[in-house]
Amino acid sequence: MFRNNKTANAVRLALIAGAATTAFSMPTAFAADEKEAKVERIEVTGSRIKRTDIESASPVEVLTFEDMQDQGRVSVADALRNITGNTFSSAVPASGSGQQSQATVSLLGAGSGRTLVLLDGKRLAGSPSLGGSSANLSSIPMAAVERIEILKDGASAVYGSDAIAGVVNIILKKNFEGAAFDISFGRPSKEGSDTKSMSLTFGVNSDKGNITFVYDHQRQGAIFDRDREYTAPNYTEDKDGDGLISLYSDTVGVSYFGATIEDPVTGNLSPSLLCDELTATVPGFVGKLDQGPFFGDGVGQGEGCAYAYSLVSANSASTKRDSFMTTMNYELTEDISLFARGMYSRNDSFGRYAPPAAVWNNIAADNEHNPLGVEATGFYRWYGIGNRDTDITDFQQDVMVGLKGSTGDTVEWEVSYQKAKLDYRDVGRSYLSYAGLAYNEQNGISLGSDEGVANISQTTYRENTNDFEHFFAGAGFEFGELNGGSISHYVGAEYFEQVYSSKFDKQSEAGLVGGSAGATSEGERDTSALFYEIALPFTDELLVSAAIRRDDYSDFGSKTTPSVKVEYRPMDDLLVRGSYGKGFRAPSLSDLLGQDSVGHPSASDYVLCKQQGTPVADCGSRQIENLHLSNSNLGAEESTYINLGVVYSGVENLSLKFDYFDLEVDNVISSITVQDLINAEVAGVLSTLESKYNVHLNRKANGSIDGQVQTTSANGAFMSRKGFDIEVGYLVETDFGEFNFNSTTTYLTEVGGDVFFSGDTQDYAGFSGTPDWRSQFSTSYALGDLNVNWTVDATASTFEDDALEEISAGVLRNIGSNHNASYVTHNLSVGYHLGAYGSLTVGARNLFDKGVLKDDNNEWINDPLYNAGHIGRDVYASYSINF
Repeated sequence: MFRNNKTANAVRLALIAGAATTAFSMPTAFAADEKEAKVERIEVTGSRIKRTDIESASPVEVLTFEDMQDQGRVSVADALRNITGNTFSSAVPASGSGQQSQATVSLLGAGSGRTLVLLDGKRLAGSPSLGGSSANLSSIPMAAVERIEILKDGASAVYGSDAIAGVVNIILKKNFEGAAFDISFGRPSKEGSDTKSMSLTFGVNSDKGNITFVYDHQRQGAIFDRDREYTAPNYTEDKDGDGLISLYSDTVGVSYFGATIEDPVTGNLSPSLLCDELTATVPGFVGKLDQGPFFGDGVGQGEGCAYAYSLVSANSASTKRDSFMTTMNYELTEDISLFARGMYSRNDSFGRYAPPAAVWNNIAADNEHNPLGVEATGFYRWYGIGNRDTDITDFQQDVMVGLKGSTGDTVEWEVSYQKAKLDYRDVGRSYLSYAGLAYNEQNGISLGSDEGVANISQTTYRENTNDFEHFFAGAGFEFGELNGGSISHYVGAEYFEQVYSSKFDKQSEAGLVGGSAGATSEGERDTSALFYEIALPFTDELLVSAAIRRDDYSDFGSKTTPSVKVEYRPMDDLLVRGSYGKGFRAPSLSDLLGQDSVGHPSASDYVLCKQQGTPVADCGSRQIENLHLSNSNLGAEESTYINLGVVYSGVENLSLKFDYFDLEVDNVISSITVQDLINAEVAGVLSTLESKYNVHLNRKANGSIDGQVQTTSANGAFMSRKGFDIEVGYLVETDFGEFNFNSTTTYLTEVGGDVFFSGDTQDYAGFSGTPDWRSQFSTSYALGDLNVNWTVDATASTFEDDALEEISAGVLRNIGSNHNASYVTHNLSVGYHLGAYGSLTVGARNLFDKGVLKDDNNEWINDPLYNAGHIGRDVYASYSINF
């Protein structure tokens, strides 16, 4: 949406008077207006006590709706994915996965379950597809958002569980007058991911209150693997120069799940007797390729009959969302107001995998595919069934109603009730029915016949629901006096009820579907909480505040979390601040109630590689069968967050912020993976983990892993994040326009984690997927009806490779090597105000068509951090008009 000078100034001034904006959004040119206006007390994310100061002891970054549009962001999730504090680990819609319709935020890369998301200050119900804890940002209509406040501090003492690494508070539009229409189209330079959006906004105000309605429609196309040269099938290049084209090490988008038979003794692979015929007649089959070293369970070599799955698979899912939101405020009496909010959204997502790749057990010795002459196992591509398509439909509704008012001169109170219902449906088509396969084999029905294909074709179904109810009551008041003024207090209580369910179809749950698996989990919990805050103005310069909260859970216990914050203002233009707080994260219902499940994660078997003389750096990974056990005895994670900072605005039109943060999380809930057990075995402590956590790994006489590896989830891992947030803003006013320069950088000096579960810890800052800094630079220019915005997003270089090393007896470290380049993209938007005819904006996301990052083997580094290159240069145009 276009903003001319007067509009931009009005927006900034409104934010200063009624919202927690950043310091550099306050040019001193407005100082006189501010003094003349009545300064209201406002609530800033991170505290329930209202205040007159915008900057507080905890840093809060503000992203307005106009900021999101100027930067060319296509959704709330896209906008949050690009803030520097969302360092890594946020999810994007990935085709074919159970989470393909989901998008999350992960402040400091601590995980989406450790970032609390609020909607107008109240907890947003967690996505049932994400275990009922993390919020799905795809459900939020961007057109309904007024601003987003990002609290860069722990806040469990105020909000309870999950606020370990910070809080994202999405503030919806209110007090809108009139009508507005917005439409936008985007077309990338590469195939796929086209965007379309349209929104309608209506609002009515009166002296008794206001009501606002917003309808928002957004859609984004899928990206297919075949449409990118780095994900399209590649199986003709001998990358390591050994004279062979080896599966995985020399191929892209190709699998040994084609028509491949495994020797039951050596583990060597052999192509089906029909491989040549399949290659000649069935699209996707690409012939016989070397199995590669250490691929099987034995020490020998072999060939597989390979299949190029990326000919048909989608990499990024398509999404379509329709959302409706309304907010209302109505003055019942002079001292009491009614407020309400309603939001409904439907999010549809489509993903595609190649035909099911599933193990074919007990292939008869005389089967037409079997070259071994003995009963064997096959790795087969069930091409006759067709492509696996996943259609996900997410329904979400969230309704809140409440009363707020005042009593006397100092007491302000609020009561509210919130009801949210999330109903997510996941349908998978063209999977393999093992029951149908057995029926065909028992009755001699040809797998190539119409009847045979119909018998083995399976539709999967998953239904995820989360019903959430929230009761809130709180009051703020002043009582007592200190040298700096009145002592402010806030006391309140909350009650939550959550009913969570994730149900799979019975065939998938029983393990009778090839290419799909799942375990049903369901349960409920209620939580009650009491909390208290106090703000002590010891002097005009020194304010000390504290908070304490106790949460009681019906299923795992109670937690009490305190915090203390200090604000010191030795002069008007300087704020010195600090905070210390405890936090916690409750185990999700899916963590506590999930059933046992079987999967095939990839892991590098360093033990076998060492036995066979393979260097650690060359020890490849393979899929290993894994039985993951549920654990109903999980406890809460516990955290400590320290923040120290300064805010300075003593130079005209310049503001500076510098904050140091230190987050440590103990008793982290983590899955003990197959790789953890292998690493523990290298360190000589596997037996300790096995006896303590009910996990197990067996080996055959030849050193290879024998059967299923048994794992579970438990408390016991470690996490830390330490670093700096730096923000600089500068406004330049000239006769030929206004320039506004802003810079934000998050720099991580430590990204602490385990080498293996509960084992040695190390710093992973700068490793692949964990860059040690992200920066954003923006320059805006406004002159009359013209507005130009240039945004630069930059991400630090990282190690490309890492390998496990035993630096001393039983002491392990992951050692990084090589480097991926830093990653910089540019976004440009140019807007022009057409008077009564509205506003027109044209722009380009990833203006210079920055490509994806590739490693030394010229293979794509698939990480959401570099998703802009995967989409390509995205040219867009938007039009808006207000009535």
